Formats: sequence, C-alpha cells, structure tokens
Amino acid sequence: MPVKKVFLLFIALAMLVSCKKEKPFVPNYENALPGLWKQLGDFPGVGRVRAYAFTIGSKAYIIGGNAGSGFNVVPLYDFWEYDPATDKWTRKADYPGQAAEYIRGFSINGKAYLGTGYGIQYDDPGATPQNKDFWEYNPATDVWTQKANFPGIERENVRAFEINGTGYLGLGTDNNYAASYKDFWKYDATADKWTRLADYPGNGSFGVAAFAIGGKGYAGLGGSSPDIVKKDFWEYDPATNKWSAKADFTGKVRVFSSQFVIGTDGYVGLGTTASSSADDWYKYDSLKDSWIKITTYGGEARYDAVSFSINGIGYAGTGNPNLKKDFWKYTPTKKQ
Repeated sequence: MPVKKVFLLFIALAMLVSCKKEKPFVPNYENALPGLWKQLGDFPGVGRVRAYAFTIGSKAYIIGGNAGSGFNVVPLYDFWEYDPATDKWTRKADYPGQAAEYIRGFSINGKAYLGTGYGIQYDDPGATPQNKDFWEYNPATDVWTQKANFPGIERENVRAFEINGTGYLGLGTDNNYAASYKDFWKYDATADKWTRLADYPGNGSFGVAAFAIGGKGYAGLGGSSPDIVKKDFWEYDPATNKWSAKADFTGKVRVFSSQFVIGTDGYVGLGTTASSSADDWYKYDSLKDSWIKITTYGGEARYDAVSFSINGIGYAGTGNPNLKKDFWKYTPTKKQ
C-alpha cells in the first residue's frame, strides 16, 4: 500500500478510536476571552476536503478540493466567491490548473496567485500528480492567466502567505509523504519572477500552520517524514531573510490544521492529532510570543478544512471526516 494511503489510513483509524469531544473548555477570563462561533449557511458546493480558501478585499474564495470518501479521489476544480455581508456564495470561473487538492497561494494588489498541489486535470503524457504550475486570478474580470511555474520540485501541501505585496511559498511533500521539502521562495508579481530564500529550519514540511502578521511570516507544527507531528514554531523576517525560533505551540501536536489572523494575533485550530481530529483553537500573540487556548469550534471536530478572516472575523468550514460543507464564523470578544 502506498505510503500516502498508509498515512491517511492511520488518520482514519484514529478518528474511529476517538470521536468524542473533550469536556467543554472554560477559559480563564483573566487571560483569555473565548469569543463566539456562529453557524452560517452551508457552503453550496459539494462537501469536500483539502480545498483552499483565501481573501481579496472584502470577499473570500474557495477553490478545488476532493469530493471522494475514503481513498477515492473525486477531483474538484470549481471556484466560489463568498460575501460575508450577505452570507452568499457565487460560483466563478473554474480553476484551469492541473491540481485539485492542496492548491495554495496568496493575494497581491487585488489579484490572487495560486498553484502547486495534487491532481491531473488534463491528459498530458508527461503529467505527474504533483504540480508546479502557477496562475493569476483577476476578480474584476473573472479571468485566470497562467504565470511562471513555481521553480522548485513539483509538490503538494505547501505553505504560502503575503507580506507587503510580495508572495512567499515553500515546504510541502510528494504524494507518498516520503519527501520533506524545506526550500522557501518569494514571488514578485510585477516581474512574474521567483527567487529562492533561506530554507525553512523547522521540523514539519506538510500540514504546517502558516500566516503573516505585521510584516513577518510565521510557520510551524505539521508533519515530517519519517516522523508524524511537530510543535515548533518559527518567524520569518523578509528584511534579513532569516528565520527565528519562537515559542512552541502549546496544544496537542497536529497536522492539517486551520489558521487565520485577527489583528496581531494568529489563530490555529482543528487538524488531526495522533489520536483524533481536533476542535480546539489556540491564539498566538505575536507581540508577546505566547500561545493560549482560546476557544473550541462550534461544529464537529475536523481536519483538512478551509479558513480565512475578513474585517476582524474568522471563518472556517468544510473538511474531513465525512466531506463536510457546514460553515462557521468566529467573532472575538472585545476586551473591556
């Protein structure tokens, strides 16, 4: 059995072992305010796993994923726009790239730049399941334009974020989870050019949590062959092209978590631990370099979900197990 299937089987068995939630989380109000999760209307596309979500201005977008259960692969290339003001979804032009699962990228100056991932959309004799093609999406015209390929080895499960108008992308793995890629690149959208930067020094390479806050990038947790899960956390400074170790994640180590940013705080939650899927969320205070458990998810525990934030509100939905399509928003409690 391929290593990828073995790894996914491990996760599936873990879900069967522990499906019960922990006791309700009661935060210490001197140190944490839990905020509120509220269920929204369901995502209107088919239930899916390993899709990708991102934002442009006041709108969010969900792209691709897999609608297959178990080890079945039902690739998805549909693309949807979400308006949080109306809680409405609108289907847009399908993704023209090869990948369906694990597409990743960033938004720069009102456009999205996406690529890599797993899938073979077109009958190409030389095509491999992992990809390096890269595309620009213009929401004003609903048009996709192919850009310069990602220059590293084709891969899936990369991490990406944007800092001050520049895109950053790297890490990832191959289909069998045998490779642990640590190379890290920046993308200049104006010049359509990639430049290699300092390699990621962390332990994880796939299922890593990543986001950008205040001109810095952050990445950590995740899995790495032949290990399973890690908890180290790192900060990237584009001004010096250096990574610095930060406070380790304090929750159960996990892969395939969800993340979003509100203000100077990064939120990491859901995912799968060594024993079960998770429903807890942790807040990383970038000013204090500290973690605290802040809330539990409003819906069922899950992994391979999508997440994003708009105007100080976090959103998460879809995911494993059982091809979910429910969607929730998180409103942080304001300090008095």
